[in-house]
Amino acid sequence: MGDRLRRVIVTGGSGGIGTAIVDSFLADGCHVVDIDIRPPRERGSYDGRLDHVEADLTDVASAEAGFAAADGLFESRSPEVLVCCAAISKAHHALDVAIEDFDRILAVNVRGTFLACQLAGRRMRDGGAGGHIVVITSVADAVAFAGEPVYGITKGAQWSLVQALAIELAPWGIAVNAVAPFAIEVQSYGMASTRDVHDAKAQMLARTPAGRLGYPGEVASAVQFLAQASWVTGQRLVVDGGYLATGVAYPASYAGTRAAV
Repeated sequence: MGDRLRRVIVTGGSGGIGTAIVDSFLADGCHVVDIDIRPPRERGSYDGRLDHVEADLTDVASAEAGFAAADGLFESRSPEVLVCCAAISKAHHALDVAIEDFDRILAVNVRGTFLACQLAGRRMRDGGAGGHIVVITSVADAVAFAGEPVYGITKGAQWSLVQALAIELAPWGIAVNAVAPFAIEVQSYGMASTRDVHDAKAQMLARTPAGRLGYPGEVASAVQFLAQASWVTGQRLVVDGGYLATGVAYPASYAGTRAAV
């Protein structure tokens, strides 16, 4: 990252992947503001370079207040990097999705991401020094996964947003890219039971050429690259240990359900 302090905003920085992303920027000497609806993780002081702002990014007033708080913490200077990591999921069959769950997942994953990009993008534009926006999507932005249809919708929307923003913000020197992870060790995949999570991980391991699940720090490394790449925009960096290269199949439980219908 160089010798100068960089101003970084991470949304959802208290989650598993988000925590690794925050830690990676702190390790590089950056000043990081974690905007999250959840309380902060226990961390060291990092000489005052880490701040937590509690905000609901699905609510316009709360999101604006959160970014205004970041302005103060950055002493009215624009952020140089935004990483959108806030997202939720819930495993369900499409025919059984409650509309309340549908609305909530879209609100967090799509509306929240859009508002964060809009608020940070305006500041980067007005600051005149450009910037980098990185959105954490998923391989579900390109392929369908039975059992998480709404999550897939939101990830496809995020990837579409990344491409549109890359074009629109390029004149101001703002690069916009995506990191699409999958089969990462910390993920619960929206599943309620430990058994379901264990079964899902076993299926992923069986189809991942790398022979293991990925680590949050490996996602953070991809984010770090895109946060400083000067001639990369509108791109999607897949971090999945080769999972997509094998093709995608229905989970066994859903394949059985489908065959019985």
